[in-house]
Order: sequence, then structure tokens, then C-alpha cells
Amino acid sequence: MAIISCPRCAKKISDKSQNCQHCQLDMTGMSAERKQHLAIEARDKKMQGVLNQSMLALILFLAGFCFLYFWALEPDGYEAVVSKGMIALGFLWYIYARARLIYLKRKN
Repeated sequence: MAIISCPRCAKKISDKSQNCQHCQLDMTGMSAERKQHLAIEARDKKMQGVLNQSMLALILFLAGFCFLYFWALEPDGYEAVVSKGMIALGFLWYIYARARLIYLKRKN
């Protein structure tokens, strides 16, 4: 008995099990080609999610930048603090998402 990764959810399961206890994928009679196809779909879905997060982080960063520099905000007002927070959060989130994307690409 060996431990393998589920083709759909990539969680560890036994190679003797008929279906995945995590995502309920029925693996009885499934060809190796179909398993590979499901694994590729799962990887692509995860990468698309990370790309979407990256885009949202970039939008947050740019919105904070636009609010801070294109509106006439008080330098010490709460709007300026919120804008700077948006810039910082968007930047850090973007860096994290891009690092995760690089990790996923190298992993595969």
C-alpha cells in the first residue's frame, strides 16, 4: 500500500482506496491519462487563483496610490492613513502572491 496524491485535490490518499475521502472523487477504473488530466486541471485552477489574488493586490495598491496622490487629502487625516495602509497592504500582498506563483511554477 502506497500513499499517493489525489488527482483532483492533491491531498494524500491510499493507492488502494476507491475514492478520495477529501473530495469524493471516484477513482474506480480511472485511466492514468484521466488522472493526469485531473491533476493538470487542479494545478491550473490553483495557479489561476493565485493570479487573481495578485491582480486584486495590484488594484488595492493602485487605488491607495490614487487616493493619496490625486485627491487633496489632509496629510495627517485618516484618509491619508487609510490610503497608505492600502498601499502597504497591496504591495505586501502582491509580493506574497507573486512569490507563491513562482513557488507553484517551480514545484511543477
